[in-house]
Amino acid sequence: MNQETKSSWRRDDLKNPHRAPDKRRRVQAMFSGIAGTYDLLNHLLSLNLDRRWRRRAVQLARVQPGQSILDLCCGTGDLSLEFARAQPDLAEIVGVDFAPPMLARAAQKTARLCRSQKHDRCKTIALKWLCRDVERLDLGENRFDCVSCAFGLRNLQNLSAALKQVYRMLKSTGRLVILEFALPDNQFLAWAYACYFRLALPVIGSIIAMDRNSAYHYLPASVSTFDTAAQIEKLLGKIGFKNLHVEKLSAGAVLAFVALKT
Repeated sequence: MNQETKSSWRRDDLKNPHRAPDKRRRVQAMFSGIAGTYDLLNHLLSLNLDRRWRRRAVQLARVQPGQSILDLCCGTGDLSLEFARAQPDLAEIVGVDFAPPMLARAAQKTARLCRSQKHDRCKTIALKWLCRDVERLDLGENRFDCVSCAFGLRNLQNLSAALKQVYRMLKSTGRLVILEFALPDNQFLAWAYACYFRLALPVIGSIIAMDRNSAYHYLPASVSTFDTAAQIEKLLGKIGFKNLHVEKLSAGAVLAFVALKT
């Protein structure tokens, strides 16, 4: 059996991809395989709303000059770079992902930002890209003022272990900001969203990305079988986070979780 076959998501796997014992390896191979078209499809399939969601996440982070940001599951770096655009006087932004091709795209976008006449951020912000497994990440205790994660939470193999590491790396009163997909509350919107997610999205994604690892079949399956907002809130509270707040974006299709380490 070749590597491509081993990494692809089969129909039985997609009944609940979170139960796959090798989920970490499959997710890594999946994102490595679609890195070249990842940004295009993000903007296309979200009708460009993904940019608005990331801007809102940065607003919710309330970052201040001199602070340090850790962006987990950073992919091609869009959220990290949004932080850089929004606050030119951050001390550092560290983007972490375990798919090297995604980080290569992030580095390319950083270079373009540095060359931009509008955004002379590279002189003031230490922006770093690290190829690491988030669940085994150790960048020191009480180091970061804010930890963010955009649409990466459900891709983790061991969510509890990763969030415990996040708590340890956050400074006292540090802020955690998470974006994650969900199903809208409105029944009609939920039905339309599910049809788009399960029917149109896999077809479009497969055509444009030439997706051999079933990434755009995994996406709707991973959303529909992931923890509910209440379960995530409960887990965050159990770990020690306080002042939990959940904001619904785009009629509840995306949830923004905000919590403090106190």
